[in-house]
Formats: sequence, C-alpha cells, structure tokens
Amino acid sequence: MVGRIFGMERVAALRKGRTSGSSGSLRSPGYSSPQYAHYAPDSRAMANRTMYTRVYSERSVGKLVSGKGPNGAPLSDTALLDEFRNHSNKDNREPTALISGSDRIVDTLKRALDKHYKDRESLADIWIAFIEVPPTTNETATRIHSAKELAERCKLEKPNKFSHEVVFEWAIPKNYVAHEVSLQTLMGRGLQKHCFFKPSTIEVRRYNAKQLRHHDPWEIGLALGFFAQNFGARAPLNWISHQLFYDCVWSRIEGDDVVRLNYAHEEHIETVNFRFFCDLDDGIATGLCDWWLLDTDFRISCDLGNGIDTGLCDWWLSDIDSLDYEEFKEWRDVTEDSIAWELIEFWETWHDVDCDGITKELSAKERFLYDRAKNKLLAGHEKLSAAIEAEAVKIGL
Repeated sequence: MVGRIFGMERVAALRKGRTSGSSGSLRSPGYSSPQYAHYAPDSRAMANRTMYTRVYSERSVGKLVSGKGPNGAPLSDTALLDEFRNHSNKDNREPTALISGSDRIVDTLKRALDKHYKDRESLADIWIAFIEVPPTTNETATRIHSAKELAERCKLEKPNKFSHEVVFEWAIPKNYVAHEVSLQTLMGRGLQKHCFFKPSTIEVRRYNAKQLRHHDPWEIGLALGFFAQNFGARAPLNWISHQLFYDCVWSRIEGDDVVRLNYAHEEHIETVNFRFFCDLDDGIATGLCDWWLLDTDFRISCDLGNGIDTGLCDWWLSDIDSLDYEEFKEWRDVTEDSIAWELIEFWETWHDVDCDGITKELSAKERFLYDRAKNKLLAGHEKLSAAIEAEAVKIGL
C-alpha cells in the first residue's frame, strides 16, 4: 500500500477534501479543461536543467573532492581513461582524480542506506549532496564526463551499468552544490528504510513502482510531493518529486497526445495521454504547497534557496512558524555579518599597509603566528556555521 511508503494517510485526507469540494486549493483534475490540449510531460520542461546527486560520508576519501585532491590540470584523453579504469574497479584502493555523481534519486538513497546498514556508518555522518550544473555551462569545459561512454571506451564489461553515473575531474565545484542533507535528518523526517534498502537498485525501482501503480496520477503526484518534503525546504523539491517517478516508471512520447508508460515491476505497457501528467503535476504541487496551506497562511519567498521552482508554485507555503523563521533569519544574518567583520579585522590587525598602499610582508615568525591565529579563528567560524545549519534543519529548511 503506497500509504505506508509516502504518507498516503495524508493523501486520503486531501482526497476527501478534493472530492467534497471543501477546499478551493485542493483542485480536481478537471479532465475536460482545454489547457490539456497542448500539454507536454514535465520531463520535457526539465530537459534544460542538469541535476546530479552524490552520497558521501566521513569515511569518504574526499567527500566532494577527488582522492587526489581538488586541483589538477585537465586530464588528457589517455589519463582520463586510465583514471576511470581505476575508478570503476571496486577492488582498487588507489586514489583517483575522479569523483562520481548520479542522475537518479533511487541510486543515491540506496547507497546512503547501504553505508549505514551494511557498512555500519553513523546516520549523522552520511550526507546527500544535490549538484546543479548551470544550464549555460559547457560540460566539456567544466570536465564532466558520462561514465557509460568512458566505460565503452575502456571496453569494460556491462557498460550500461554506468548509464546513470557521471564523473567530475578533481572536484565538484562548490557553487554547484545546491543543497546537502544528512541521512539522519531524512530518517528523522520520515524516510522509510524498506523503500530503498534492497539488494539491488532494480529491486528498489520495482518495489516503489508497484506501490505507485494502482493509484490515479493525482494521488501518485501527491505521494511524490510528500516524499520530497523529507529533504527540506531548500532542496530541489520539484526535481526530487519528478525524478522518483521517472526512476520507477519508464515513459516515451509516441504522438501528439500519446505516452507509453512501463512501471518497473511489470512488462505491460500502459498508454496514457498528457492529462495524466497534468494530474501528476497537480498532485505534486498539492503535496508541496497546498498541504502546508491547510496548516498556515505563512508564505516564504522562493528565494530561500533551490526549493520549489516558480513554475510550480509562486511561493513556498510551509508549516514553518513565521516567527521562528524571522528570528532564525535575523540571527543568521547577524552571525554571518559578524564572521565577515572578524575576518576583515583579523587581516587589518596582522598586516600593515604603507602610504603607497603596499602591504608589508610578514616575517617567518609572524607568518607562523598569523597562521596559528587564523586557524583558531576559522575553527570558531566553522562551529558558528554548523550551528546555523543545525537550526535551519530544525525549523524545516
């Protein structure tokens, strides 16, 4: 029963409101609406957005940096293939210059749970990073490679097993990291172990596809929206919601209003029209927006982060208490300003600038003392940043 996975007891409450007409925000699918005539599935709308995910932990060699460090010259073609051969070898213990990511949420969650339940790593030490590559970025220039293509060029067996993996050279740029969340936070918010802790990814896909199969598209979308809520208000919620569906349900557009669907657990192919995707999107929007609207009138602008994009919902409607958020925002801004000013004052304390604007060079002894003092200052700043993040997670961001 999908309710045990994605919180469909909440779906039942919303469905009752929708069918009874008790709430204007809980929209009926409205199959007869003329807007469906030229509607395309959301997969097309998302085509220009490139999102990857990565799991890492305290045991990971480089976390978001390669085992050989963050800085290096672009790899030659030969060097790239050599690095990938080592990278793809599970028995290899030598560090490589590559760091991997996935374009599927099911892969990421399975790996995260494996780290805890198989490798016995702490929930708090396991993190999922969402990596968004800007649409204008030339992926060749930023040194991102298809793992499947590299596997084919290396003549590895079963290159298709790398179909959903990409590799970055040296490091994932910090400005590409849209959001990070710990497995501890996800489990605390209701992520269900039995949905994603399976012997293989195909079994994860089949299990979740089976839970979704016998529900109408609006209910499926609603459940997907509830699932995405676990990742917090700053996560790419629209992408997460849709990606779980497309990870478990294969789809192909056959004509102007014909789409083939194949749920991962069965061979039968279902034919639907674009209204199916209208209802799916409407359910997701309800799960992400309207549910919170039932709890509060409070609105947080979408510029909080990379949460719901403006095409899905003009405002992020949440059950985060408005006073809690305003107090958090004020405290965060004051703390971050304080950190910035401390860095400025620290530099001015240690450096003399002459009348020509030239900075006096520190002696070896001064440099030693300067580095020690700076490390102490930065350690304090890291604690403050960790406190900010902990409070953000606490209030649901």
